[in-house]
Amino acid sequence: MKYAIVSDLHANLTAWRAVLRDIAQQQADRILCLGDVVGYGPQPVEVLESLYGEAWRVALGNHDAVLAGRMSPDGFHPVARDILDRTRAAVAREAIRWIGTWPLQLVGRTFRCAHASCAAPGRFDYVEEPRDAQIAWSAAREPVIFIGHTHRPALFVLGASGTPHRLEPQDFELEPGKRYLVNVGSVGCPRDGDPRASYVLYDDEAGAVWFRRVAFDLDACRVAIAARGWPDEAAAFLKADPLLARRPIREVVSFRPPEREEDGARGAPAADDVERLRGHARRWRRAALALGAALSLVVLGGFAAYLWYAGRRLEIPAREPSASALPTEGNLLPVPPSGPPPLEGWTVRYGNRRAQSVIALRPAADPPAAAFRLESDDPAREMELVSRPLPVSPGRRLQLEMLVDAVPPDGQIEIVGSLRRTGETREVIIPRFMNKMPTLRRRDGTLAQVTAEMPAGARELEVRVIGRFRGAVHVKSVRAVWRSADDTGGATR
Repeated sequence: MKYAIVSDLHANLTAWRAVLRDIAQQQADRILCLGDVVGYGPQPVEVLESLYGEAWRVALGNHDAVLAGRMSPDGFHPVARDILDRTRAAVAREAIRWIGTWPLQLVGRTFRCAHASCAAPGRFDYVEEPRDAQIAWSAAREPVIFIGHTHRPALFVLGASGTPHRLEPQDFELEPGKRYLVNVGSVGCPRDGDPRASYVLYDDEAGAVWFRRVAFDLDACRVAIAARGWPDEAAAFLKADPLLARRPIREVVSFRPPEREEDGARGAPAADDVERLRGHARRWRRAALALGAALSLVVLGGFAAYLWYAGRRLEIPAREPSASALPTEGNLLPVPPSGPPPLEGWTVRYGNRRAQSVIALRPAADPPAAAFRLESDDPAREMELVSRPLPVSPGRRLQLEMLVDAVPPDGQIEIVGSLRRTGETREVIIPRFMNKMPTLRRRDGTLAQVTAEMPAGARELEVRVIGRFRGAVHVKSVRAVWRSADDTGGATR
């Protein structure tokens, strides 16, 4: 069994999704999480929703323990305590109850996991020195222990000498008679000077451990933190952004137009004749026809051109609904009449126009919701449905929901909300402000459901259904509805 062992996600959705992709590429069988899923980061709801569908088991961290009411916050820094208070206001009671079920330790056939030291795991003691590792080994019998908590990847080894040693993190194979303590580092809040997410892979059959570092979008983290109004101390790892230490090769200065015309550009042509350029194009066209006189070359060239054209991306703009058809309450998304594109209120984007298609279906839901059938024979390219921009209001909670008949086995499909907001100096677009894959199984299909509070400056939100798969997916309904502060609509929030 190959395990991906992660820790200290700290509500950093950007880092967590980057690690999830790496885990999928490494073909790990199961994900074990060592706690501190919440705290510091700005997206606790989204990370908890994703972890619920992805992790095989989760151990309790100290931030999780405070959120679940299993530990006093007295020992926490005021900033960490303030963020936990805000997190408690955002996360649903069902999610907090789930956190309260997490154990202090996870035990496997050849390994043991905890958020911090295995000795009195509910105290969450740090393991930073070899003597700390010695204490942890004394409380466990397994040959290898995995922990997090310090946000720094580390490796401790105990051999025949009986003296524990600290080594630089490195891939290794378990040797008979030796014991190991592995700190997997942090996914969402690394503190070792390397801003990349950290986790490990463990193959218990091969007896091998691999340390992994995964780059993620630091700028997207900054935007998410600013949108929440989180303090800068919540993401100290952003100070390790290598771009901050990079000096520009030349000074960037502003431009001031000259006051006198004679001080402007000199020696440049005053104008050019576009008809003269068209004449050049005609001559090139005649030359191309002359070169294509041979029938066989014309046939082969035409066939190659068809394949290129048919495989191109294609965008079919939306047919806009009338103003009277735009709802302000209930489902905000347009419900197009059944049939092929163009669709009323929805833009269709094919990654491969020859291998992909979409049609709108007659809605079966009551009240009506948009429904589509997506087909694709090219799992390497995305197809996308994009709604008209929805006006949104700061401070209101919006829920996106997508119900599919089945999750495609060869690929994926997700619902995404792209937010346009006004920042302090310019307009900002957050491409994946909300996103969710279908994970909640129901009798009538599999549901993706995500809720978020619109941040300050929020203006418009585009809803996207993005698929990359082979086969057909029946999207039974797509909705966007406003929710009150105490109404989650069933979401983990």
